[in-house]
Amino acid sequence: MLIFLSAYTLNTLSAQDLLMQDGTFSQCSGILYDSGGSGAYGNSENYTLTICPDSSVGTAVQLDFTFFETQNNVDILSVYNGSDTSASLLGSFSGTASPGIILAANATGCLTLSFNSNNAITGGGFTANISCATSCQDIDLSISSSPAATASGSIIATPGDNIDFEAIANFSVNGTGANYTWSFGDGTIISNESDSASHSYNTIGSYTVILTVTDTNPTGCSETSSIIVQILGPYLLIDQTNYSVEELVEDVLINSSCAEISNITYSTGTNFGSSNGIGYFAGNGMSFPFAEGIVLTTGDASRAGGPETGTLSDGSYAWPGDLDLANAIPGLEYSSSYNATYVQFDFVPKADTIEFNFIFASEEYGTFQCSYTDAFAFLLTNNQTGQTTNLAVVPGTADPISVLSVRDNTYNTACTSVNEEYFAAYYGPVGLPVANSPIDFRGHTVSMAAQSAVIPDTSYTIKLVIADDFDYLYDAAVFLEAGSFNLGGELGDDITIEAGTALCNGGTITLDTQFTDATHVWYLNGVIIEGESNSIINVNEEGLYAVDVIYDEECTSSDSIFIEYKPLPVIEDVEDLFSCESENPTFDLSENNNLILGSQDPSSFNISYHNLPADADSDMNPIINNLTSYTITNSSETIYIRVEDAITESCYV
Repeated sequence: MLIFLSAYTLNTLSAQDLLMQDGTFSQCSGILYDSGGSGAYGNSENYTLTICPDSSVGTAVQLDFTFFETQNNVDILSVYNGSDTSASLLGSFSGTASPGIILAANATGCLTLSFNSNNAITGGGFTANISCATSCQDIDLSISSSPAATASGSIIATPGDNIDFEAIANFSVNGTGANYTWSFGDGTIISNESDSASHSYNTIGSYTVILTVTDTNPTGCSETSSIIVQILGPYLLIDQTNYSVEELVEDVLINSSCAEISNITYSTGTNFGSSNGIGYFAGNGMSFPFAEGIVLTTGDASRAGGPETGTLSDGSYAWPGDLDLANAIPGLEYSSSYNATYVQFDFVPKADTIEFNFIFASEEYGTFQCSYTDAFAFLLTNNQTGQTTNLAVVPGTADPISVLSVRDNTYNTACTSVNEEYFAAYYGPVGLPVANSPIDFRGHTVSMAAQSAVIPDTSYTIKLVIADDFDYLYDAAVFLEAGSFNLGGELGDDITIEAGTALCNGGTITLDTQFTDATHVWYLNGVIIEGESNSIINVNEEGLYAVDVIYDEECTSSDSIFIEYKPLPVIEDVEDLFSCESENPTFDLSENNNLILGSQDPSSFNISYHNLPADADSDMNPIINNLTSYTITNSSETIYIRVEDAITESCYV
């Protein structure tokens, strides 16, 4: 079939306009038409056209398609990001799916178009405005804040707190004149050239702050980043919107580049036509021990935040229990347990121990704490041996965590207390005021740690599971602390005099990252400690110790610990005591107290007197009853003095 180009079409094309054809052109203006101009393109076409920028205007060709209509899935326009069809394909288009605006992003600045039509029906063709611009630079963008984001990446604050935000933007070319638009999630938007902003929130809730940075490129090149702000009161805030279950595991519970996490699965009420028992929680860190983490419930997790408002009994009999949990908890029958919620994932540790912190809560506490085994388990399975261990046990015992294993008969005298030292609080009759409860559960335990030795580089499966006993009423929950999943590399809490953990001057403290196969760089007060590259270091000097742990390119971690030492007490002076009495003279041994301590604070030290040096050294058999009227039967006697610090009692002379 022959296609004739009419005189009218030719006359309406300007000098800069292009028809689809074979060839290469350098220009930054005009209009690109299909081969038919204002008419239809032809059958059996096979054209390849390359448009490169005019060196005097811009560095990259841009095509803005204003009309597009071809035979769908048959007559196809393909656009390549380069000077020929060997470049990367930006897209293939047919029908009425317009390519829109396409900008070259390659060193040549060229775009190559290939058009192919069959030998049958044609379409209206296409039209695109030709222009040139500078291709978009790379913008690497993140947000820092004060207060800083927590382990999960959220900012936690209270109503009225001022939050300072700062954009951390790295431009591959130039960021001069870039615009920063801050959308704070409460309707407030600030847009200017400042890379920092401040904002406060008056209402408790969860807010997503979105930062958009747009550079001066006329094509409007931009990048966005976001961060979540949790505005908290005395009660936990529950969020089931901003995190998927995968994000809850990877970013909240684990949050480590050294964690090899895979095969994340979960089950809750939504799998059985009921409520969602999984959520994220955040608190002020004062009314509840954990500032944030994951909550798993046997009901509706969105209702787990405080205060205690009455009995939570969400769920249904159609929502079953869990066989693995039933096998781990004595007295819990699978056939009579309901509303199981679990999160499960495979995990390959690099250190030789794992640990995480949790709090168990239940509405059964009080009235039904004698008979209902609502329970939680942390099931760790070695995938090589198949051995499964429940790590959620009462510390120092083999008792699995449940209402029956941790309870206080103060709140129900019908049954005895069990491990009551691990029961934290009860809200309701004979308990604390319900308005003071940070969660909507009658009672909860103290924070406990589930921990176990593991074999590095070995695959394990972890299952966190909770369920109701006997019925779906009176819900239970477990709160898992964010970032408490200890994967090694952590040096622990600061060792200080105030905390009562400081040793005496010269005492040796062992720091251990547990990453035995990693490379270590140790620091003291910011200076590298030469010759120390192992996972264990023994220290006996006060200061700020830090470590960089480098396992591989993707697994690195850093931590620091401040170590303080208690100074040894000093016996500054002592005077022998004399008496003119010839028989059984008495002495006031405490006369030496002021001399012994001298300039030292009397409230910081204990002084004791002993008859034997071994007793003074081991703090045994002090002279107490007759300290001020001590009688000797011989002409002289030697008394031994012990001075120790009053806090730890471990530093003495």
